[in-house]
Amino acid sequence: MRARRMEREDAERRKRTRERLVLLNHVIESSVACTEVAQHLARRLVFAQGGYGRGRACWKQRRAQNNFYELFSERTTDVVFKRLLRMNKESFRVLLRLVRRDLEPAANARGDFMSPKRTLTLTLMRLAHGTSYLKLSESFAIGISTAHKCYTRGIAAICRIQDRFIRMPTTCAEIEACIQSFSRRGFPNACLAVDGCHVKVELADQNLGLQDFVCYKGFYSLNNMAYVDGSGMFKAVLCGWAGSSADGGVIKEMEFTKLLQNGLLVQYPTLYKDLEYLDRRGHSATLHVPPLVLADSAFGMETWQMTPYKGDNLAATSAERRFNWIHSSTRVVVEHAFGRLKGRFRLLLGTHRTAWSTGAQSILAAMVLHNFLGQEGDAFMQEWAEGVVELGDRDGVQPEEAMAQDMLDSAVQIKQGLTDFFFQQERPVRRPRNR
Repeated sequence: MRARRMEREDAERRKRTRERLVLLNHVIESSVACTEVAQHLARRLVFAQGGYGRGRACWKQRRAQNNFYELFSERTTDVVFKRLLRMNKESFRVLLRLVRRDLEPAANARGDFMSPKRTLTLTLMRLAHGTSYLKLSESFAIGISTAHKCYTRGIAAICRIQDRFIRMPTTCAEIEACIQSFSRRGFPNACLAVDGCHVKVELADQNLGLQDFVCYKGFYSLNNMAYVDGSGMFKAVLCGWAGSSADGGVIKEMEFTKLLQNGLLVQYPTLYKDLEYLDRRGHSATLHVPPLVLADSAFGMETWQMTPYKGDNLAATSAERRFNWIHSSTRVVVEHAFGRLKGRFRLLLGTHRTAWSTGAQSILAAMVLHNFLGQEGDAFMQEWAEGVVELGDRDGVQPEEAMAQDMLDSAVQIKQGLTDFFFQQERPVRRPRNR
């Protein structure tokens, strides 16, 4: 009798377990965000309640920090949140309000869609860490193709708010604000700094001439140009050009460069700065300096654009060395801006496989976020600078056609006057290092 009673109890217990499993599988299939860890814990809990042995009802297990619901729980500190998404929680809420409308699914759309919050989180994770689509699909419990679609939607929504945060200085007040941002950097009346930056890519487009994307350093890259003010904010950008394109040729295609060539900076007499100095003959002279753009030797020299002296710095005169030093120490702000951009959004730091259009949009979205976080006061963490290698023109030689300069008489006069002015200042000259 006792054996039969135990068999009946065992059969009832197995029946209850099967019912719980059917219910559990229904919940798991209908829940999009249930991870493998949660499924495993739930199954163990069902078997434990079913009475098989002395299994524990539940136990505490640390979940992955990149899990969506764990990330937005109250237990996640601001430091952990910022390390994962490269911004604090308040900045994330502001950004979500700006892009929510573009991330909402269409009214007549069919199927399951990611919420705007989850789509933006996925996009920021890939930009911040270069996370693969496979890892993102596991973290968000979606398919790999769905993760790719969500990412492309996310960067497209961020690029649509470009005009809010990347604004070309076209009015007198805006140009004066740019000049004030350089007031403590040593170069008189500097307004903007310009430079290019190469981002390593492995292009997935088979119909493109991939050889055109090999830069002068020998790897596949996308060339990106930017004008930056003294605070490191991008003012005008152009992203996604082939790596073999010379900086001097790419910069001429920018809309802002065409405005500068049409006299944007020299049309406001109130922005000129008068410098009094002694010329080389010892006579008193006054130099009228317009707002200036600082560029390296790969760009042409204009009345509104100053470049350093070419040639071996060791053989240059002391006056030319001083000019190059002050010019370089002021123009370095654009290199720092690109360094912080790659340090914060490390997708741009390494080599990642992407389509050409997606790669260009990723770079533009990172620049928009750079300016957005700068306006929000979301500081750059120093630990993000680890491993960042500057991809500047010092590591290679630009093509010869990019180094040609149109030596205008007025530009030469301004450059020579600034050289004499710097030479008369009481500031020690730092000798260049031997490379």
